[in-house]
Amino acid sequence: MKIKILGSGTILSPENRNQAGYILQNNGVNFLIDIGSGILKQMITASIDPLTIKAIFISHFHADHCSDLLPFLLRRHLLQRGSNRQLKIFGPQGLKVWFAGQALFQGKWLNDYLPSLIEMDNREFVFSGLTVQAKLNGHTENSLSLLFKGEQILFYSSDTAFNRELIPIAAEAHTAIVECSLPDGVQAEGHLTPSTTGILAAEATVKKLIVSHIYPQNDTDDLKNKIAKYFAGEIIIAEDFLEIEW
Repeated sequence: MKIKILGSGTILSPENRNQAGYILQNNGVNFLIDIGSGILKQMITASIDPLTIKAIFISHFHADHCSDLLPFLLRRHLLQRGSNRQLKIFGPQGLKVWFAGQALFQGKWLNDYLPSLIEMDNREFVFSGLTVQAKLNGHTENSLSLLFKGEQILFYSSDTAFNRELIPIAAEAHTAIVECSLPDGVQAEGHLTPSTTGILAAEATVKKLIVSHIYPQNDTDDLKNKIAKYFAGEIIIAEDFLEIEW
């Protein structure tokens, strides 16, 4: 299993940290986890062919996690007409209504070649050698954390406050991508801080922690040390275009 980080930042981040997006490769198959603004350009820079993406997993509908979906679909269509019919888009409850609003003004290029839309709940979904489980995390009414089971197991927190209901699902994972938005002591409603990121990873007993979704205030040289006070495993501070394999 391999992760390429395309976006480790937020909507307030400088140019070295794009908004959220990750390529997950399992058994040679590429999946995209979240698709915030700029992710299409990041894919082009990284020489990732959008036609190789078999599915997109959208964790929630905040713009920094989904706003490049239409540009991505249009690029696929222009490269290969009809290719979007082979694409699956997984997302929270409300995905179909949300997507219909996006598609309303796009015309034939999208509406004649619609991708498959799958609204996720607590069931497991199996697709192209990957088993995916979603868990509501409370960041918004329908936002999800995701567990990916393939050659290895990956937990993706997406945006979330500290939520003990996530620990049992995260505990299945070897590696976790967990947000760490703001410093301790700064109001971080709906988000994690170095202490809560570390505690979540420690209580889930993951082996490798990839820290991402980092706001500028938290993007400091000692961020890893702050988290290490609470988590004794391997800590990787995400950087755009970093590739991690396990």
